[in-house]
Amino acid sequence: MGVFTRKQMRLFTAIGCILMLTRLASAAPDTASIKTEIVGMALGTSIEVRLKDKQKLRGARGAVSDSGFTLVDTRSGERQIAFDDVASVKHVNAKSHTGRNILIGVGIGVGAVAIVIVALAHSGGYL
Repeated sequence: MGVFTRKQMRLFTAIGCILMLTRLASAAPDTASIKTEIVGMALGTSIEVRLKDKQKLRGARGAVSDSGFTLVDTRSGERQIAFDDVASVKHVNAKSHTGRNILIGVGIGVGAVAIVIVALAHSGGYL
């Protein structure tokens, strides 16, 4: 009744492991695609670089050479990074506070209107 034998369970486990390993191998970007991605980004673009040693760096894309590129960070300065050392790179969007600022302004406006209404109601004898 739906019970698998040990042999079938081992087979399913082996197939699952093989599928996971092939997925991991195909997901790893090669140096040429990373180089193409970095070269395609505009100079000064904010990026996050994850190195093969699991280190994560943020900064702006600087000059690009045949073997690597410069990562410019305002705190630590410029750093040369080889394409071979990069595991992944992604564009980082600067966080915009426009929505937050609008909500703060609306909240202040609503509070001010409420205070004026209460003051008028109180002086008119309604409260």
